[in-house]
Amino acid sequence: MSALCASPAEAREGLAATAVKWVDGAIVAASVALAITSLGAMFASLMAEVVVRYFTNQGLGWPTEMPNILFPWLVMSGIVLAAQRGQHIAVTALNALLGRRGNRVLLLGQQVLVAATFFYLAWIGLDVIEITGSEEFPVTGITARWAYLALIVGFVGLGLTALTTFVRLVLASDPLAVRSHHIEEDV
Repeated sequence: MSALCASPAEAREGLAATAVKWVDGAIVAASVALAITSLGAMFASLMAEVVVRYFTNQGLGWPTEMPNILFPWLVMSGIVLAAQRGQHIAVTALNALLGRRGNRVLLLGQQVLVAATFFYLAWIGLDVIEITGSEEFPVTGITARWAYLALIVGFVGLGLTALTTFVRLVLASDPLAVRSHHIEEDV
């Protein structure tokens, strides 16, 4: 059926699917950028520390603080990427017992719970940032707020992933195919 002859329901589904793909693409792109940037910056700073220490027998100081600031960003971006690709550990014992409709209901409920949990954790994380805002790393003077901000950003990414997964589950003909891990994509 052509786009001109599509029913309003089909048009809405197409719009929802397009929006979900765009949001998921943005989440993946941001997560990949954060992971690469964090890893690259940690490597460069620690390499600079090694080179300076080798030639001068003294350290720069600030590179030793970089993993404390950047490692949470690397970890949370990896967690969000794993959620986007369906690569988290899953217990699927009930899925074999439930039919297509039962799996859809179970997985939709799961996504509501996941989204609520991670958006709540992000909200609570704002209080943590207020508390840690006065803590500074001694050499760089950067506040611990930047490290804890990674948790909040990651929680929001996981919450948004749960919401896009919810929409995918509503639109999918087979709920078990949504975000299912395909080993051949790992190569």
